[in-house]
Amino acid sequence: MTYSRETTAISEIIGEPVNTWSEEWQRECEARAILKMSKAQRDEFFNGKKDENGKLLERGIVALRGANSAEDLRSLMQQLLDARATKR
Repeated sequence: MTYSRETTAISEIIGEPVNTWSEEWQRECEARAILKMSKAQRDEFFNGKKDENGKLLERGIVALRGANSAEDLRSLMQQLLDARATKR
């Protein structure tokens, strides 16, 4: 028995099919998930979680991946927002 499985999806950013196994798709999905977060959750995601005294409890994306990677992710989030705005 063989199963056929669709491995493409339409990218919101480019409006064309992309392979769902690609890094491009993975980054777009990550950006979508972050955009669903509240502003406070996004701040913690990027900068880390701190306690009431300001002590860092969990590192954020900036510390884990670096500032350039975090900026690339923010840029991708803006591209998604722009693409969504033009669809309206």
